[in-house]
Amino acid sequence: MFDRQPWMQRAGDYPRTDEGYFALLARAVFSAGLGPKVVESRWPGLVAAFRGFDPVAVSEMGEEDVATLLTDTSVIRNRRKIEAVVANAFIFRDVLEEHGSFRHYLDSIGSGEDFEGATQVLAERFRHLGSASAGFFLYSCGWRRKEASQSAA
Repeated sequence: MFDRQPWMQRAGDYPRTDEGYFALLARAVFSAGLGPKVVESRWPGLVAAFRGFDPVAVSEMGEEDVATLLTDTSVIRNRRKIEAVVANAFIFRDVLEEHGSFRHYLDSIGSGEDFEGATQVLAERFRHLGSASAGFFLYSCGWRRKEASQSAA
């Protein structure tokens, strides 16, 4: 399981906005292969660089924006991760059009009943998100494996 960080949602306490979900999705992308202190130290720069994680604004970012971020020392300068966050903004917007909210989408893929299944669906749909990163994302959003949440009760 994951070590709960102060910025993570508590079990059963979910982000209140789609931007909150998108920010946590981006954090999962940037966290892959890095320690939490690295991401935490660059998080304010990432929030500013990715326009507060507004998926519409991020989807409007182009190659020039990516090139600028690759020279910005306040962010994690990994081209694949930066490009993945921009690409994921388009996917995220499609999800919002299909389901009305990201929370409804997560409910539709069974995040509350089938944590592992939901991680697979997320890993297949979003860029630079493997099953471990997808699990990290769900955990960050307040979802827990059924047996973990039942034993905590």
